[in-house]
Amino acid sequence: MTDLVPVTTTHDRLHDQVAVFLRSLASPHTAKSYGYGLHSWLDWCQLHRVDPLDAVPAHGQLWSTALRDAGYSDGTRANRLSAVRSFYEWLDEQDVPYRKNPAKFKVGRPKANPVPTPALSAEQVVALLDAADTDTPRTAAIVWTLATTGLRVAELLAADIEDLTQDQGHTVLQVMGKGRRRRATLLIPAAHQRITAYLATRADVDRLPAVSVGARPRRPLLVTDTGQRIDPRNLRRQLVRLATQARLPEALINRMGPHVLRATFVTLNLAAGRDLRVVQYAVGHATPSTTEGYDRSHLNPDSHPAYSLMGVLAAARTRQAAPEPR
Repeated sequence: MTDLVPVTTTHDRLHDQVAVFLRSLASPHTAKSYGYGLHSWLDWCQLHRVDPLDAVPAHGQLWSTALRDAGYSDGTRANRLSAVRSFYEWLDEQDVPYRKNPAKFKVGRPKANPVPTPALSAEQVVALLDAADTDTPRTAAIVWTLATTGLRVAELLAADIEDLTQDQGHTVLQVMGKGRRRRATLLIPAAHQRITAYLATRADVDRLPAVSVGARPRRPLLVTDTGQRIDPRNLRRQLVRLATQARLPEALINRMGPHVLRATFVTLNLAAGRDLRVVQYAVGHATPSTTEGYDRSHLNPDSHPAYSLMGVLAAARTRQAAPEPR
């Protein structure tokens, strides 16, 4: 039987290491999601008196099964296993010895099969942008930026005012993407104008110096009324409200969120004939296949074979109704 004292000590030490690991992640959203998974794993280990550093894939399989029996979806279970796998890989990089990565098992492994994120039509994007312009300057700045850049919501919400800069005569926003890779995202004039209008309403922008002695000040680009960074969940609710105001279809309103704008950016650009590699870089994907996964242009109902079939059937009906030649 495992000695409780070393296990308790291991748990305390690993909780500290989990905190460091989560801080190393570029995306606050990923850090939050991974935090749920890692603390769930450590709690399960403590309950079953398993030393996490002595765990094996069979333990990870038992934990995953317990999550399933508790009613968690395959997608949630897959995400939590991804968190554990990434954490143990990080431990390996930090030269922390452990027996085996408990998330690396094959039999009974959940497979996430999410419903593809829908994309808006160009007309629906225009309606959403118009609705945003009737709201607050902050809302207009957020929606215009997301819709015209394809940024991940975590990238935009983590950006600072100091990340606004110029490149070859164009205004760009420097963002930190996945893998802690920085890239410059072009801001079209309409989006930049709305960001500028929003910043003009911020009292703290005038109050804080642009340059100070010592460390350069970092001022969040987008903040709540209390000066805190915006919670992505609040942003989703805001987009649902705007989609309702824009009279978008109910099915779209129910799925509305920042990711819809990202999928729309990719879909409309590829449908317009833009090079896949160019769009890939713009949205910060590591591979072209990931960008293609966001593309919904091939699912455009306007080009669906069902409409071609309707034409064939209509032609057949016309031939049937035609009088027989004498």
